[in-house]
Amino acid sequence: MKSPIRSALLPLLCVGLAAGSVTAQFAERGSLVGSGQPDVDCSGRSVKEPRVRGIHTTDSSLRGGTAWFLERDPFLAYQLGRNLNFREFRERDGVFDLLISNLGGPMPDGTTRKITANNQVSCSGCHNLPQGNPGGGVTFHKDSGLGRNSPHYYGAGIVEMLAIQTREKILARVDADRNGWVSAAEAQAAGSSLWIETGPGGRQVNYGNPRLNAGATGKPSLNNIFRVWYVDAQGRVVPGATQVDGVATAGYNFEMVVWGWGQGVGRSALNPTNRAFLWDPWKAHGGLEAHDPSTRNDPDGDGVSLPTISGAIQFPATHKAPDAGNSLDPLGFSRDDPDRDGHLSEITEGDLDLGEWFMLNAPRPAFAGTQREYEAGVELLREFRCTDCHVPDWRIEQLGHSPQQPRFAGDRRFFDLDVRWDAQRNQLTGRLVKLYRQQADRYVRDLRAYDVRGFFSDLAHHDMGAGFQEIDFGGSINRTWRTPPLWGVGSGFPWGHDGQSLTIEHAIQRHDGEGAASKALWQQAKASQRATLLAFLGKLVLYDIESLPADIDGDNRISSNFMVAGQDTGPERFNAEWLFRVPLRIQGQTVNHDGVTIRSFAGRNVIPAYGANLPLRMDTDLDGWPDVWDAAPTTRGYKNGVNN
Repeated sequence: MKSPIRSALLPLLCVGLAAGSVTAQFAERGSLVGSGQPDVDCSGRSVKEPRVRGIHTTDSSLRGGTAWFLERDPFLAYQLGRNLNFREFRERDGVFDLLISNLGGPMPDGTTRKITANNQVSCSGCHNLPQGNPGGGVTFHKDSGLGRNSPHYYGAGIVEMLAIQTREKILARVDADRNGWVSAAEAQAAGSSLWIETGPGGRQVNYGNPRLNAGATGKPSLNNIFRVWYVDAQGRVVPGATQVDGVATAGYNFEMVVWGWGQGVGRSALNPTNRAFLWDPWKAHGGLEAHDPSTRNDPDGDGVSLPTISGAIQFPATHKAPDAGNSLDPLGFSRDDPDRDGHLSEITEGDLDLGEWFMLNAPRPAFAGTQREYEAGVELLREFRCTDCHVPDWRIEQLGHSPQQPRFAGDRRFFDLDVRWDAQRNQLTGRLVKLYRQQADRYVRDLRAYDVRGFFSDLAHHDMGAGFQEIDFGGSINRTWRTPPLWGVGSGFPWGHDGQSLTIEHAIQRHDGEGAASKALWQQAKASQRATLLAFLGKLVLYDIESLPADIDGDNRISSNFMVAGQDTGPERFNAEWLFRVPLRIQGQTVNHDGVTIRSFAGRNVIPAYGANLPLRMDTDLDGWPDVWDAAPTTRGYKNGVNN
């Protein structure tokens, strides 16, 4: 652990965490039905636990630190990350900078601003279809007057793993000495096309030309989804460099910017990792500044960090969280406060650990149909040449670290929710698949290979022609976009980078440029074929994760009366709270204000279930600062533990 622990504070009793004080003083909905408090939610879906800054640790024996959660209570870590994703931050949490709804971010002309900043208090402000899930759907004011459509992030961990793995496969092809970057000599010796397999015996995708455009100097011509930076002879980042010149710069390095529709040729997209996909929007939309040493943990200066505790490398060459931590409090948190609003460490490294863990394990979309319908739909996609870009299947390679071979991390998730169509129930149902083994009280991830079916993207940028042309706020023209994965497309609405397609068919009709041949085949097809394909695409769906009927205890059945902590919770479903180290005990049968008996899913044991009594999580005065970081742990101070 990087920060010191105030051991003298650890024995403090959680006097402020009595049930009454939790439920009475927070906008979170943690109270019981009939309590007379305003923060009641009998569905149990609202955030139950108070806001407490997460503390990053690498020692899993430190109870309440993030390493402990990931190894000892991973479903709670998942839920805490889920709640950070959906939490509505408040003024006392430091939300927004000194300005609200101001213009932010430069556009290609250098003067026009691209986004309305400081305009959301929660990730779920945009990612909310379906509500309370890692959804999408909202088109917000960005880049052009038509806006930008929010993607869903079901299966976000798989997306990130494929991006990082593809980068590794390219390095294995070009980086002959395996030192993690491409020298000018290595670039010259490389082939002119980077054809990378999506899986054994699967499709190959061309990611461009790794050679420098002037021989021993210049720039590579990689697909636009990659962002390149330039390095010296030791592989260290040369800030501001724009090419290999043979003097200050001797080679290049790169990342796949997998999140974002695209910003135009030469401008890649937005975020290369899930962690960046958290702290960047938190700052842009919410004015919440993250302090994240994990992102900056780059001991050799090559622009690539060591893996986070979830196992993902980061790219500080291009993406650094805004709070650099130049001034650290003796207790361990950053006092920088870049926006000067008085709120310190608004988002911590530990918060990002938990948020990243949720995104890594976010369940993937499903197909709401039979295997026969699926295969027929994929065959039609092939006939129409849609799979030239919408590549159906990929493989996450198993863990491997051979010096001369690709260094794969394996499938880093700790569970998979296998969701399929149940013809008898006439609905989707799920099955929890463990991707870990238990060693005493530790959960050890398997890091095996995983076949990703029904992904439908090549993770590349393409010129989509006039149909998807965008003229941005400043007048610049862009036609180059990332191939969106089609999993979940049936739950879309609207479709397209700008959300201007109100039907899937309209989105197909907009395919020009590199998509024109597929559109022509679509237009020439029989009406019955088009109808079959639209029906297939409509069955590539999202779903409400927490109400999904699912076998989560591994007994090969979905119980009608699933018992948790002595309470009948009704039909068995995927609710991570049932799988905590200390399972959440629901309120159960109770009488509402109308005199009707209902089953309330409000929690009776929120404090122990959510780890609020753990040494590194305990927050006696309920100000969002854990006691070990709080100079006045019994005096409320939202800004820094002391001051309000």
